[in-house]
Amino acid sequence: MKILVVDREFLVAMEVETVLTEAFPCEVKIATPRSYAMELERGWFDVIVIDSALVGTGSGDEALRARAAGTGLVFTTLSVEDMDGVEGWEGIAVVSKPFDDHHLVDAVKNAAGM
Repeated sequence: MKILVVDREFLVAMEVETVLTEAFPCEVKIATPRSYAMELERGWFDVIVIDSALVGTGSGDEALRARAAGTGLVFTTLSVEDMDGVEGWEGIAVVSKPFDDHHLVDAVKNAAGM
């Protein structure tokens, strides 16, 4: 499984990578909000894990295109308002930061259809 992790904080993205690669076989690519669109153009990802604060900032447009192409999405957030779901993105799992490893893994597996 190929996973793209997009976060403003590189250390947070590295934490996601560590949790996921220890949980199951997968290839994780880390991207910043600036490099996100370029990474999508370079290849296909089964799941994108993206900070909900980036939706609607340009990166959200890329997420929407990925969703339409069948890529699974998981949002991460520090925002209490987003914990019940991100407006306009009904049905997409939201995982709070700091992460509960099991919740993150389950959300990614569900997004991938595992």
